[in-house]
Amino acid sequence: MLTYVSVALRATACIGTIVSMLFVQHAHAQLRFDNWHEEAELEAIYADFQRAEPSIVRIVDIGESERGLPIRAIKISDNVGNDEPDEGDVVFFGLMHAREWISMEMSLFLADHLIQNYRSDPAIRRYVDELEIWIVPVTNPDGFAFTQSDSPIPTSNRMPPRFWRKNQKRNDDGTVGVDLNRNWPSFWGRDSGSSAMPVADTYRGTEPFSEAETTSLVRFTDSLDNLKVLVSYHSFEPAWLRPWSFTDTRSTPGESILRAIALRSIEDIAAVNDTVYGDSLGDRGIASGETTDFYWASKRVAAFTPELGFGGFDPPEETIVPTVSENLPAALSLLRDAAERRIWIKDHPDDDGTEPSAVFVDGRWSRPFWQSPDISTVPETLEQGATVELNVRLRNDSDNAFSNVRVEFYYTDPRISVQFPNPDAIPIDTWEGTVPAGGRMVQVPWITPIGPNSWGERHWCVGVVIYHDTDLPLTTETRRTSNIASRNFYTTDAVATGTIMMIAATNFLDIDAELQYAVDEASLPPGWSAQLMLPANSNTGRAPQSSIERKGALLGATGPLLAAGETLAIPLRVSAPASAPRGASATVQVSGALIPLVAGIRVPVGNGFTYEVTKD
Repeated sequence: MLTYVSVALRATACIGTIVSMLFVQHAHAQLRFDNWHEEAELEAIYADFQRAEPSIVRIVDIGESERGLPIRAIKISDNVGNDEPDEGDVVFFGLMHAREWISMEMSLFLADHLIQNYRSDPAIRRYVDELEIWIVPVTNPDGFAFTQSDSPIPTSNRMPPRFWRKNQKRNDDGTVGVDLNRNWPSFWGRDSGSSAMPVADTYRGTEPFSEAETTSLVRFTDSLDNLKVLVSYHSFEPAWLRPWSFTDTRSTPGESILRAIALRSIEDIAAVNDTVYGDSLGDRGIASGETTDFYWASKRVAAFTPELGFGGFDPPEETIVPTVSENLPAALSLLRDAAERRIWIKDHPDDDGTEPSAVFVDGRWSRPFWQSPDISTVPETLEQGATVELNVRLRNDSDNAFSNVRVEFYYTDPRISVQFPNPDAIPIDTWEGTVPAGGRMVQVPWITPIGPNSWGERHWCVGVVIYHDTDLPLTTETRRTSNIASRNFYTTDAVATGTIMMIAATNFLDIDAELQYAVDEASLPPGWSAQLMLPANSNTGRAPQSSIERKGALLGATGPLLAAGETLAIPLRVSAPASAPRGASATVQVSGALIPLVAGIRVPVGNGFTYEVTKD
């Protein structure tokens, strides 16, 4: 039997009795992983973690189960007692399916590794200092307790409790249990990999978030200021899964980002024990109403489901150490993505690489993050159908050169909800090479579009996405990652005042949303005005008729309501004062956001437009 046990004792160099005091404070016996940990051990393990490094570890109750058991998170961060909104949040879930004990062991192993090595490993210290790391080893405490009981499974005289999967909800028909990984809203209710029959192992519940556990988990993640990545550990056979889970087709928006992370994770795992993980389970991996689909579809948060190890749901105990050890580097790589800025690009002139680069306050974005100063063209004035030089400045603040950097260039018609990459964006080119210390300029040719965009404007948005194995983007949203930037361009001269221009928004979320938009009037020259020519809410003044109207009324929505996939065009008129000479110009900034029609904290997604207007 393999064992993984050692004692790590740390002491600060000092003299006299102070030495022994510090020695005791930081003494922490590393957890053994040669046997499965029992439910009764967890409280002591959590207490030991916090006692070992109280400055970076805090145990937080984030909710409770259907039967009232606490769901506990291990928070690991510097200044652990305070919420630091400027730090990214990274979340790891374990044991959503009760029989998948290895997912809990992986969560405990990760927590133990971070705590053990915080003082000795500079990289781990950076991750802990720059992030708020949340590890929830058991998200299904009722189910876990049942797997360690002597109670027979209600629907079987043959199956021992060890193989129980669901929670312990008492269903209306007398059966027990809901599959918590089929109870999330995105694509819920489909029969692809979930069941409407309460007796089934994949029973999805009566509605999304019908369960105390999933409600607790989403309320917890909604409370986080800057969620960057979420991992939900499962088990059966080795695979690193990414959205979508409800289908086996690779139609996910931002698929190239998710795929890059998944393939790197598989390489990280293989480098330890030569274990080959797949990136799909085929038809067997289909699951509608699944956790990571929800986080990518509704929040554009990179989310993954590592299926750990071999041996099914009850692998031999001697496989625990190899399994958790080989999965550790993939988890650390995600922490590095979230914590460290390597190759990056500015979103706006004052951008210093902070993520996010803008926040939505009082109905508008705090910065025009769709106007990257690091993206430009030669010549500056664009003619339709001409080949121009697209220049992009790649920044590298480190003292090291980074090779094998990959940059993708796209263009699309600008929308309030534009993202890169997205299914509608048209590829311009791809560049691969080395970025030296201090950064470099990259040039690629771009044949500018001929004719108008989809709503009649000669107005385009160029997007740039940067990939490097040590720093991959974790979202398609420009403002939330320093790996992606965009800029608005025209293929004609600036439009004349009085012209009706159009802005547009597409609800790319898989849920209904409210649209909020505003003109930055403070940026206009004196006497100029800009008017968006659409009522704040076209449904105002009458009783709600449709389901989306009823949801909007319930949540106090004041802006237009967009169903999933719907596009709305909004007229904009800009006027100059009579005193302004002919040829006078103004820069008009319009910003907007989609606000999902969901209960709880409604996180905005979106961006804006920049128009150059001249008086004719």
